[in-house]
Amino acid sequence: MWPFIRAYPLRYWGWYSIGLITLVITTVVTTWIPLTVQHIIDAIHSNATWIALRPLVLNLIGLAILLAIFRTLSRILIFTPGRYVEYDLRRDLHAHLLTLPPSFFRTHTIGDTMSRVINDIQALRLMSAFGLLHIANTSLIYGFVITQMAAINGPLTLWVMIPVPFALIMIQLFVKKLYQFTKESQERLGHITDFFVESIANMSVIKSFNAESPLMADMAGHNVAYRDTQLSLARIRSSMFPFIATIGAFGQVILLYKGGQLVVSSELTIGELVAFSNYLVLLAWPTAAFSWIISIVQRGMASLHRINDILNTPSPSQAPYTARFAGNAPPDIRLTNLSFSYPHQSQPALRAISLHIQPGQRIGIFGPTGSGKSTLAHLLAHIEPAPKGTLWFDGIDTRDYAITSLRQHIAMVPQRRFLFSTTIQDTILFADPSAPLSVAETAAKKACVYDDIMQFPQQWGTLVGEKGIMVSGGQQHRLALARAYASDYQLLILDDVLSSVDHDTEARMIQALNASATHATVVIISHRVSALKNCDWIIVLDAGQITHQGTHDTLLASDNSYKTTWHYQQMETDLLA
Repeated sequence: MWPFIRAYPLRYWGWYSIGLITLVITTVVTTWIPLTVQHIIDAIHSNATWIALRPLVLNLIGLAILLAIFRTLSRILIFTPGRYVEYDLRRDLHAHLLTLPPSFFRTHTIGDTMSRVINDIQALRLMSAFGLLHIANTSLIYGFVITQMAAINGPLTLWVMIPVPFALIMIQLFVKKLYQFTKESQERLGHITDFFVESIANMSVIKSFNAESPLMADMAGHNVAYRDTQLSLARIRSSMFPFIATIGAFGQVILLYKGGQLVVSSELTIGELVAFSNYLVLLAWPTAAFSWIISIVQRGMASLHRINDILNTPSPSQAPYTARFAGNAPPDIRLTNLSFSYPHQSQPALRAISLHIQPGQRIGIFGPTGSGKSTLAHLLAHIEPAPKGTLWFDGIDTRDYAITSLRQHIAMVPQRRFLFSTTIQDTILFADPSAPLSVAETAAKKACVYDDIMQFPQQWGTLVGEKGIMVSGGQQHRLALARAYASDYQLLILDDVLSSVDHDTEARMIQALNASATHATVVIISHRVSALKNCDWIIVLDAGQITHQGTHDTLLASDNSYKTTWHYQQMETDLLA
């Protein structure tokens, strides 16, 4: 808890300090009101005239006005930094998520992560605002009220406070279960959020397989689990509140019994008895709200645990580094006995890969599905961190570089492309939104998607929709390619970008790529040999290993899968022609 307080709420100590001062004033005024009522009642009991009562009544009205003003100010001053804490947390959490490696997202679902970013941060905001306000308010109320009561009659104060320790002991018994069910409730909510995200994102698949009924059954299971957890929480909360209220009622019974005796014996005035009763009423709400405060704090603690699970996950950009990649020239890339395994997989995805990619060279990567082509692309693009001592840029281990300085000059078109729900112009100029339209036009022509853009009614202002749903699969690939072309890269990685285009478009895209006078290093991954034949060097992967390598002609001169695929695709091209 303390690291969180130091990192976030403590930034706004000025707000909290002034808020605490106004809260102290509020509490002082609150405790003066029963005393003023005491004086008025005692004055009435002694048959005082209106002239004697008027100053007391005016004083009571003034105290009520002051109470309204300072109570409002205290809430404004303490709730405002709570909103700032929420803003800072969401900003830092999002920024940290952008730095985390894919391994994190393989173990954390989208829905659960969304639940943490939204619901858990709101819980921490409540703890930083409502929780802090009521903890301070309860402490101050108890301190000032007990002091005033003791000033009136010390022994009677001890009598009426007898039930309080019992209430605190019983509350402790609720706290453990409250935390357990609160944490479980937030996890269940994350499961439901994840289920909804997957269902909505794959609605076409659900409908095409007529799978509505099984999905509804699954949803019912998640919903019932969340409902039962919420009911358990409700039982605990509903038990705490009446129990604490009952304890407060015992205090009133004790006051009437012992206080009545003191009034009869003239040791206590009627006004003092009424003041005591008002003070017990002032204690009733903080005591009754104590269960709610505990609920807020426990929920905040559970949320803090879930938020810290993300914030404490180390990212490659946090690792110490000694070098920055300047990006003024293509890198000299060396892979030295590189092996890589994904967590929870028995077989390595890549084994003992050694390769030298010279600056400005065009490298082709060929291999069957599952041979490790995309994994190698992710390592070169520094999406996945390569093991230390296996990947070198300009003679420096990539683990010693500032990761952002490398990624800044690498453009990659992944096999699973993703387009944000924005305009075509903003999609292509994603790396530099301030770039002129001419940059987008050049990139679109090079990616062979310019003519398609011109045919849209809104042209560059056309919305591509969520995940590019408003354009075809081939157009999505070419827009993703144009997005890469429009960036400032020294290393371009194309991972199977020709899989969703026809042969004519493929030929035009290959021709445009080969004709471009770029000095950058280009790595092309493709199942189609026609896209690789003009590469300076080609490697053939199988089961995570390099089985063959060489130029297009040398690979065709020996028996290997590259040669077989070349002849098969040539026959396919001849048939289509």
